Amino acid sequence: MDARPWTRTRGALLLTLMLGLALSWVAQAGADDRVLLVRDGATVRQYGVPELAGAIGLTDLRLAQDPHFGPNRVFTGFALAPLLNYVGLGDAREVLLVCADGYRIPFDTSALSNPKLSGLLAVRDAGLPAEGGTHWLPYRHGAETVSFDPFYLVWASTEESGDLSTDALPWPFQLTEIQRFDRDAYFAPARPPDGSDDALLKGFSVYTAHCGKCHRMRGVGGEVGPALDREGSLSSLLTTDQLRDYIRHDESRFPQSKMPQFSKLLRPVDIDQVASYLQAMQPAR
Repeated sequence: MDARPWTRTRGALLLTLMLGLALSWVAQAGADDRVLLVRDGATVRQYGVPELAGAIGLTDLRLAQDPHFGPNRVFTGFALAPLLNYVGLGDAREVLLVCADGYRIPFDTSALSNPKLSGLLAVRDAGLPAEGGTHWLPYRHGAETVSFDPFYLVWASTEESGDLSTDALPWPFQLTEIQRFDRDAYFAPARPPDGSDDALLKGFSVYTAHCGKCHRMRGVGGEVGPALDREGSLSSLLTTDQLRDYIRHDESRFPQSKMPQFSKLLRPVDIDQVASYLQAMQPAR
């Protein structure tokens, strides 16, 4: 008996299935109303998922380890380098990633020159059904359970020794906006006064690298947590030793806090310097 007709039939069935899945993806993208804002100076543009899918194409990225959802995850979305080129930020040396909860994190785009590194602006977890509108597994964030909509930035590397940690690369979820970014101009209002000693300047550097993602100082920075120079802030109420202890943020004492455990991320000298900076920047009473 000739097996070739069955082989052709099986091939046709597989082709039909793959085409059906592809058409399903196209239909889903076409119905997707999520929007990415892009701010380039005074110019603000909006890009919907259908436009981006048509211009860039959707792609899958497999992650050996995701810092939020664990091992062996596959996400669908837009390759980051082509996305930045399409929205007019391909020449930006640094961009600011803005999230719905007030998190703001700068990203040095020179990382994209590494051919072994892949960044993806994910629109969904590929392991979930395409239908139904659920794009992500539930995620516990502090005391809340949140969705990662509208977008989630993820990373993978073909280099086993590559550092993909949240310290080395941004992994923002609920990402709503990408801005052209000038670090010096952005953080200038929060810079210590001219003539400040070296410890305050180093504390300012720690603030811009860590605290400024979630907290404002002199009107600039994130808005996940309270402004660090507001009236009645902990920096103005606590002693220096108490403030250092709070910044360390022992997880066992603050189990539902969104604030990282800085005792694991920063050196003691970094904590000393940022505590000095925060207290020096409090408004005069």
